[in-house]
Amino acid sequence: MAVFIAVFTLFFIVQSGVFVVHVIGSDPDLSALSLREALSDPGLLSALQDHQTDGDAIAAASLWSGLAGFLATLLFVQLWKRDGWKAFLGFRMFRPRALFIWSGAFAALVAVIEVLATFIPSFRSDYMNEVIGSAHSLPMLLFGVGVMPALFEETLLRGLFLGTMRHITDEHISVAVTAGVFTLMHMQYSAAILLLVLPMGVVLGYARTRSGSIWVPIVLHMLNNVLSVVFPNM
Repeated sequence: MAVFIAVFTLFFIVQSGVFVVHVIGSDPDLSALSLREALSDPGLLSALQDHQTDGDAIAAASLWSGLAGFLATLLFVQLWKRDGWKAFLGFRMFRPRALFIWSGAFAALVAVIEVLATFIPSFRSDYMNEVIGSAHSLPMLLFGVGVMPALFEETLLRGLFLGTMRHITDEHISVAVTAGVFTLMHMQYSAAILLLVLPMGVVLGYARTRSGSIWVPIVLHMLNNVLSVVFPNM
């Protein structure tokens, strides 16, 4: 668990740092100051709030923090598990049948979520529309919001965290706890939306444990993110 905390702390620091630097660079008043002056300027807090859905800032922060967290996870687990690090994280080839089954289960869940969002206003969110609408680089958005978060979050949660939980408890509790942490990592959404994120975490967890491969939840998570960027109104 110490490794998980260390990786998540690094991820948070890099994410916050990149976001703040990007906001300072894009604000005319703050960019005219030195970095030290900008960090102590009273206007910084207001600028950060104004850029909460800035697609460029979010994409950059997500890309670099996700990359740092992913590489740190691999490094720490290699030092901890030595030759068994790949098996521990689940970096093994999956059977096509497993991907087909869990793709179907995940697609069914997404369909249910879309139906709920259609008829219940509290289950709708304009967050991604605002992020995408303010971004100036689609490739950066795809990598920063679509690809890297899926790679990092699945390696950290369904690889390191779930693997650690399996040392002390059974599959179902491990999947449930991991899904809870996954939900808490998406606090940018409302409480109603988080209720929809939770079952997605459960399905991704079982996709990992039942397929035996981390690549199955990575592929599902990545497809979901990329489609959310390309088709935000779906």
